[in-house]
Amino acid sequence: MGKRNPIGGEAGEIYAMFWRLMEMSVHRYGSFPTGQLFVVLTIMLLDRADYHPTIGELAEITRLPKSTVSRYVSIEMSNGFLEEVIDPEDRRRRRMHPTRLARKEQEWHQQKVREIGELSVKALRGEGESAKPAADLMKVLLSVGQSEFIRGANRGKKPIIPPHRG
Repeated sequence: MGKRNPIGGEAGEIYAMFWRLMEMSVHRYGSFPTGQLFVVLTIMLLDRADYHPTIGELAEITRLPKSTVSRYVSIEMSNGFLEEVIDPEDRRRRRMHPTRLARKEQEWHQQKVREIGELSVKALRGEGESAKPAADLMKVLLSVGQSEFIRGANRGKKPIIPPHRG
């Protein structure tokens, strides 16, 4: 088997991040709710810019029905990842804020994405601390779903939302 061109730098990080998001989505929500993950990622990206959207703004940005966004937000709130905060400028508006638990999880994901990205480049290049860098990568990928953080976040339950019908 010939050597592959390693996916390094930014492209490698994007693949690692995408893998991590898909793994999180499948194990937290089941294999169907791409829309829910999209809403959560939108909230987290806007939070990094210090902006906290309303449900209406989330529906507009994601182009999902407001009732769908509202359902996804409600699920995230009941699981402790989002909280509503009354807008001090307009008390009729409620803005979505990630909770401390969500921020802690985000930091954990960032660390895992870096680790996966670094190990995948080493595996593709045949480098690394061990004689089998691909095996090292496999161990990290397997360990992500087994972590105490993920098991605690999922609380050992089946997917949080019922499967979409139709």
